[in-house]
Amino acid sequence: MVLTVEATYEAEQLKLLARAVQPIDAVAAQGGATGLRVFVEDATALPQLANVLGEAKKTNASRVTGPIQLYLTAADLPGEVEVLLGEDYPVNPAIKGALKSLGGVIAVEEV
Repeated sequence: MVLTVEATYEAEQLKLLARAVQPIDAVAAQGGATGLRVFVEDATALPQLANVLGEAKKTNASRVTGPIQLYLTAADLPGEVEVLLGEDYPVNPAIKGALKSLGGVIAVEEV
């Protein structure tokens, strides 16, 4: 949830008055990131990553969707390999966190 508040200082106390409450997905849809860059150092993470994205898409976990770019690094690759997935996937903080928590995923950035 995202709160919009009015802050006042009265009698040596800070007082907050809530003016609006919105779901974080609605705020994200109004601007900001629309996709993710996922940095992967271990190919064994790819099936788990596909599962997380597939479940998010199946449950329609977010109204905000965007492209997912994978950046693969491994000793047997000639360098960093960029893979752009061919379709958009739901993008929200929960999905970003789920991807970050996977073994073999180094980082997840918003684009």
